[in-house]
Amino acid sequence: MIKKWFVLLSVGHILCQCAPSSGNSPETGGTMPASPNREQLAGAVVRTEPVVRKDFVVQVFSSGTLTATRQADIQAQVSGSLQELFAREGQRFKKGAALAVLDSTALMLELEKANLQLKEAIYNKDDQLVMQGGTWGVDTSVNAETFDNILIRSGLSNARHTIKKLKYEWSQMVISAPFDGIVADVAVKPFEQLTGQTTICRLIDPESFVAAFQLLEKDAMDISIGQQVSLSPVARPGLRLKAQVSRINPVVSSSGLIRIQAKISAQDIQTHSDILWEGMKVNVVIEKRISGQLVVPKSAVVVRSGREVVFVYDQTEKRAKWKYVSLAYENESEVAITEGLQPGELAITEGNLNLDHDTEVVLADIE
Repeated sequence: MIKKWFVLLSVGHILCQCAPSSGNSPETGGTMPASPNREQLAGAVVRTEPVVRKDFVVQVFSSGTLTATRQADIQAQVSGSLQELFAREGQRFKKGAALAVLDSTALMLELEKANLQLKEAIYNKDDQLVMQGGTWGVDTSVNAETFDNILIRSGLSNARHTIKKLKYEWSQMVISAPFDGIVADVAVKPFEQLTGQTTICRLIDPESFVAAFQLLEKDAMDISIGQQVSLSPVARPGLRLKAQVSRINPVVSSSGLIRIQAKISAQDIQTHSDILWEGMKVNVVIEKRISGQLVVPKSAVVVRSGREVVFVYDQTEKRAKWKYVSLAYENESEVAITEGLQPGELAITEGNLNLDHDTEVVLADIE
């Protein structure tokens, strides 16, 4: 009896070992495969844009500086002590406003002395009129030649000239702004003794700001007066200023460069006047439109075997087809193609970095 139960238990144990389990399979080495996702079944996911024929914007890049075409070093024209200094760097002044005032005490005394000398010279002139047979105080009572000699001998001509000179100097005691502008580079201090031609400050007219830059001869040949220019201060890369080419110097330097100026629009100057400074560095972009170009996004162009390639989407086969292309122009975002593509083809712009010819792909916008 015991032998019979032993045989039954052994057979049951063998049957349990041979029964298949829900998680293991001899065909898979013990593990069931995971379900493939859509990208594995259908190929790489890509995005496309149609090849179009349109105007292409060619961009020429340069760097330059902002400079005011109207600026001046404000100088003292006469000697004297600086009594008042109103000019402050960064401060705006209207035309005719006082920037500085010189002490006029010494000049006033000179003017008083000159007036006394003038009265004395007039007395001497009238006395000589009588001596020459004329009438006291009547300049026309002698002939012109005699009267000219009297003016010289009496000292009246010299006295009048001295008065005229001192009145001019008096007018220069107040140093005024010759135009509306912003003060920069103040070079003097109150009570400092100034001489003629001493520079007090610099006055800059912000309305006259231009971008001064240089272009290679081959690029400058396509530039004309009035052409639109985009400026971006290096210190404010997100700021875009509109400008127009206002001057082209018709001289090629020894380095093959031509100097160009572009006038910033009045609206942009008014809006951003507080952050536009003399000498500020700017990036310059000049745009020129070329009509009838075959255009694709710049991201559509990749390099294979040292040549530019654009992958296009074959809607029938649902595969990527590479096409060698030749580039005519490029800017920041697009390229113009001279050969290799046709209008209406779907250029692959995303997901094309690792593609090969005839790779099966799926469009991202129809996933």
